[in-house]
Amino acid sequence: MLGIKKIDVFVLKKFLLLFLGCFCICLFVFMMQFVWKHIADLVGKGLGMDVLAEFFYYMALSLVPMALPMAILLTSLISFGNMGEQLELTAMKAAGIPLVRIMRSVMMFCILLMGVSFYFQNSVSPNAQMQLARLLISMKNTSPALEIPEGVFYNGIPNVNLYVEHKKAETGMLYNVIIYKMDQGIENAQIVVADSAKIETTADRHNLKLTIYNGEQFENLQGGTSGLLGKSQVPYDRETFQYKIFLIDYDTDFDLMNAEDLSMMAETKSLKQLKADADSMMLFYDSVGAVNHTEMTARYMQTGFGSREDSLLAEKMAKTIKIDTLLSGTYANHLAVLRKASATVDNIVTELEWRTPMSQEGYRTVRKHHIKWHERFSSTLSCLFFFFIGAPLGAIIRKGGLGVSTIVSVLIFIIYYIIGISGMKMARDGVWDITYGMWISTIVMTPLGIFLTYKANRDSIEFNFDGIKQRIITLGAKLKYRPGETRWQRVKRIIKDVFYIRSKYK
Repeated sequence: MLGIKKIDVFVLKKFLLLFLGCFCICLFVFMMQFVWKHIADLVGKGLGMDVLAEFFYYMALSLVPMALPMAILLTSLISFGNMGEQLELTAMKAAGIPLVRIMRSVMMFCILLMGVSFYFQNSVSPNAQMQLARLLISMKNTSPALEIPEGVFYNGIPNVNLYVEHKKAETGMLYNVIIYKMDQGIENAQIVVADSAKIETTADRHNLKLTIYNGEQFENLQGGTSGLLGKSQVPYDRETFQYKIFLIDYDTDFDLMNAEDLSMMAETKSLKQLKADADSMMLFYDSVGAVNHTEMTARYMQTGFGSREDSLLAEKMAKTIKIDTLLSGTYANHLAVLRKASATVDNIVTELEWRTPMSQEGYRTVRKHHIKWHERFSSTLSCLFFFFIGAPLGAIIRKGGLGVSTIVSVLIFIIYYIIGISGMKMARDGVWDITYGMWISTIVMTPLGIFLTYKANRDSIEFNFDGIKQRIITLGAKLKYRPGETRWQRVKRIIKDVFYIRSKYK
């Protein structure tokens, strides 16, 4: 029924049992890497569990398209390596079943995963990316939670330096307190020395309530007076109090930013939106460039000539002007002409430098939209060609488990990632064509998958680790120095032995 054989069920069952675990491992690794990258925005902000749960949820959704290809590569290496190590592949091939037929059921499953990856990138990931970006930006703008240390000055409160000799966590009381309050400027700085104090957050979480007991306040007064000796003296005000309250601006509430502020991000759009917005922006910035060209041409290339006839006359005069005629005047005339020309060139360069950033940033945004459009397809296709790299390589290596398979898969993925990131950056900067830059990693890795599939189907032993180890041992024994042998004789013997060992294990 539907062409499904027992061998398909057998191979697919071995693959599926490993895929779920490998996918969870890969997703966890990518999530930890993402968290480590943004650890400074998470630690010490007093974020609630609901905010952190939302952050990890959207982060996991946005990283699913990246974890799928890596999981397929790792699972293919492990599953087919296990079957090769346990001689199951050998038994299947002995029964006349080629490797491509053995891989068929898993290949169909990988095609299904391609659809899942495309759905996530086009439907789920844009919204997840937007929510994740909102959370990250809101976390960056959230004030850090107060963790006042003992015995050192703490500057985590804006415009306030606070020194606490001792504190009680149970009551929240601070003892032997010194406060430098500079919210009114350095000229009007306030210094408070008190026996004890307590810091609380107001009900609206937008201010800190600093209650101080039994202390003195010193405040510089702006301006100065002249003393008896004519020296400048800075007056200050001294106040002794038993109870005093300061209100300090300190917003500790977590406010989620508006989603409309992220509407220009390419990561938050579907394929249809990417295409439409890229075309609209391209049309807009092309019109801006045309207007800039017209204005600059009219201002600097046709200055003093209003009509088209005058412009043609100016071009004709420019062609007939002789250098000797220009140099026939006095030195003062030459210097005036050069200064005027230099000033004109400086004005042109300054105005071009002022107009250029807008166009450059605009076209960069357009390229980002095109890059994300191509990335959706290249990332989806990577699920399939990673399978055609991992499955044949596992069948050739014939080593199961997480050891060798993990090392090989990580190396392959790093090479793919480096090539892809390099191509993406050059496409984003306009150095390469966008299509070439976004598909360069696929162009490089696809021949590797074809080569490995061809070698595995022909039972190649090029990547047999036991054979490679034996080659090294044999070659090491051959390279040993023999008594009475000249240097030239040794070189010839080594070359002969190398070719002999290669032909033996070929």
